[in-house]
Amino acid sequence: MTSTDKGTRNFKRIKPVFIKEVLHIVRDTRSLAIALLAPVVLLVLYAYAVTFDIKRIDLGVVDYDDTAMSRELTAKFTANGYFELHRASMNSMEACVEALRINKIKMIIVIPPGMSSDVKSSKTVQIQAIGDGSDTNTVSIGLGYANATIAQFSRSLLLAQVRSRGINPKSMPVIEPVPRVWYNPDLKSINFIVPGLSAIIMMLISALLTSLTVVREREQNTFEQLVSTPLKPLELMIGKLVTYIVLCLVDVAIIVAVSIVWFKVPFRGSVLTLTVFTVLFLFCALGLGMIISSSVKSQQMAVIGTAMGTLLPSILLSGFVFPIDSMPAIIRGISYVVPARYFITALRTIFLKADADIASLWVEALYLFVFGMFFLIASARRFRKDLE
Repeated sequence: MTSTDKGTRNFKRIKPVFIKEVLHIVRDTRSLAIALLAPVVLLVLYAYAVTFDIKRIDLGVVDYDDTAMSRELTAKFTANGYFELHRASMNSMEACVEALRINKIKMIIVIPPGMSSDVKSSKTVQIQAIGDGSDTNTVSIGLGYANATIAQFSRSLLLAQVRSRGINPKSMPVIEPVPRVWYNPDLKSINFIVPGLSAIIMMLISALLTSLTVVREREQNTFEQLVSTPLKPLELMIGKLVTYIVLCLVDVAIIVAVSIVWFKVPFRGSVLTLTVFTVLFLFCALGLGMIISSSVKSQQMAVIGTAMGTLLPSILLSGFVFPIDSMPAIIRGISYVVPARYFITALRTIFLKADADIASLWVEALYLFVFGMFFLIASARRFRKDLE
């Protein structure tokens, strides 16, 4: 028998497994809904919920000066769109403190008495900004906004005073920073979040689909039929994985379309590069799901095991939310075994950088390939043990 015949015979054994899985997915509306609807629903839901753009921070102002200048400063805070004035606590320190305590406001701006006269006398004025430390992320960003607002107001007062003395401000030497941001010039967090969310969602959905496949065979008493067939473990694995790879590729295409059309995330990379990384990542996710599926006895345990093995590590250790470089060394080491880390890096690069290709992302591609082969071989060995 020639090698060609052997390959053809193997393909003929894989094909029925592929057809069987396709028919099951089509008939099982639950699996089909998980595969096609859940990724889009999760992407839309979490893309709106998870944002690093902090706006409309509730603010209390205590104006002890009560002059035209202090009211102008208060107006600056409400005009920039980042703060919303809490009118009920205006000009009352006690009311502001109480509002801060019960989470009605996040910050308090205290304008000292005599601010206007001190400014006219060229004295330094200190504006106090009090933040609610129980919400460190919002307060840190809010304090940055407050500092920028006060600095801008101070600069306008300085320029007005210079002009009043007959000096042309343009003749004064000034060093000004000129910041530039490439690839995401407007610093829109949606452009950063959506590619990361896509990786996490596909990690969860892909592993979930395959984690149920073997358990379902056992619960429906069809696993014995697989044992009686001449199928080899690797052939059975390939037949099942190819089915879900095709299905998940459709999912990724839908997610990318929603990201570009609905969320207006720019796509500047190569479709070929995206396809290659998607296939590599799907081998990791689907292979992990097969390992979980062959290791548990019920579909409930498969769902729990998939969530614990994919969702939490992908969110916490992939760099999606928390910078990996800021983590302790031991946690950074653990993050190397999280496949979503490499797919998130690749997706963000492919979406936002026009010159991104496989050569520039070869490290991520190599890690995904190694993990994919590991999960494929490990799940095939697990299958061999079960079949025997």
